[in-house]
Amino acid sequence: MEVKDLRKLPMPKLRDLAKAETDLKGVIGMEKEELVKAIALAKGIAYDESTKDVNAIHAVKTDIRALKKQKSELITSDGDAGKIKRIKRKVKLLKRLTRHLAHDAKTATAAKVAEAAAVAAAAKGAPVTPAAETPPAAG
Repeated sequence: MEVKDLRKLPMPKLRDLAKAETDLKGVIGMEKEELVKAIALAKGIAYDESTKDVNAIHAVKTDIRALKKQKSELITSDGDAGKIKRIKRKVKLLKRLTRHLAHDAKTATAAKVAEAAAVAAAAKGAPVTPAAETPPAAG
C-alpha cells in the first residue's frame, strides 16, 4: 500500500486501518492528511510532503468555486452589494493562497531534486558543491 492509496480511503476506513494495523493513539481527533502521514510513518511507507500541497491547492480551488457560485447567485437575485464585495475579497485571497502553495511545492520539489543529485554525485565520488556555495561567474 502506498501513500496515494491511503489518501483515496475515506476517513472511517483510515481510522479502522490505523487501529487494526498500527498502535497509533488519538486517531479519532486527527485530520485526514495527519492520519495518512501517521499511518505511513508507522508502516514504513515513504511519505512525500509535496503531494500534500497538491491536495491543499485542490481544496482551496473547491472553496473558490463554491464562493463564485454564491457570488453569481447573489448577483442574479440583486443581493447585498456588501456580501458580493466580501466574497470577491475572499476569492482574491484564496487565489493568492493557491499561488503561494504552488510556489512552496515547486521549491520543495527543486530542493529534493538538488539533494538527490548531490547524493548521486557523492555516491560516484564526485565533489559535491551545493548551488548556494558555488562562486559567482566572472563577467
